[in-house]
Amino acid sequence: MHIKFFLIRCPLIWTVSDKVHADMMSKWRSIMNFSALVGIIAALAVFFTTILTATSARSVFLDPHGILVVFGGTLAATMLCFPLKTIPALFKVMGRKFLSKYGHQHEIVVLEIVDLAKAQQENAQALRDKVDTIKNEFLKEGVQLIVDGGLSPQKMDAILKKRAAVIHHRHQREAMTFKTIAKFPPAFGLMGTTVGMIALLNSLGSADAFKRLGPAMAIGLVATLYGLTLANFVLIPIGENLTKLNEEDQVLRRIITDGIKLLRDREHPLIVEEDLKSYLTPTARKTLAKAG
Repeated sequence: MHIKFFLIRCPLIWTVSDKVHADMMSKWRSIMNFSALVGIIAALAVFFTTILTATSARSVFLDPHGILVVFGGTLAATMLCFPLKTIPALFKVMGRKFLSKYGHQHEIVVLEIVDLAKAQQENAQALRDKVDTIKNEFLKEGVQLIVDGGLSPQKMDAILKKRAAVIHHRHQREAMTFKTIAKFPPAFGLMGTTVGMIALLNSLGSADAFKRLGPAMAIGLVATLYGLTLANFVLIPIGENLTKLNEEDQVLRRIITDGIKLLRDREHPLIVEEDLKSYLTPTARKTLAKAG
């Protein structure tokens, strides 16, 4: 009884002003995945600097046979492993998750759930009125389940858990697709180098074989360079990036699932906030405390 009285009589402890709330959300929405952009620029800088400073005969790095074997072979192997529709979908995934705005600001979702709890304390029908304004789709679905009613708490929890698991599995499959494709370029690069070495050895009996030995070996190794570059500068980093984003998305859905339970039980906003802040880092919790 004393705790309940304290929570009701001291709303200033958990109240976040609308202005601070809006400023924080605006700031977090503007954060892009700058590490990905910086990484791409750094990779290009390393690659081209190495080429420009390695030799004056830079045209040796432009081998159409190596390009055909590595890129064409990787594309063919990808089409053998995955449905054809997977290829354009991969570019969408790259744009949506690897280069676009960073999509998992957990603090924003915590604040949004706390706001819903505050509104629910003031008006029992607040969730019905606010459901259309919720930006996170998973949170919106959960609140809609509360508003619609008809489900037991156990059934609602099972539905949310299943939806979260399905989304996690789909994102995990996207990351594994890139990691699988990353195995192909080095192998096809080695194949291109092998073909070049075969052609070189076949021409050793000619009169000018000694003069052609060095340039022919260089051209043969270019395919390996293409394969290693494509795998280690592009495909593997994207796969690891998507894995990291998937882990953060999974945490986000746990926050939302717990938030839905708290909203369904009509817990006090302070309890909602403190419970969900457990998922945040100490720095993020301090940021929310200062905002309050």
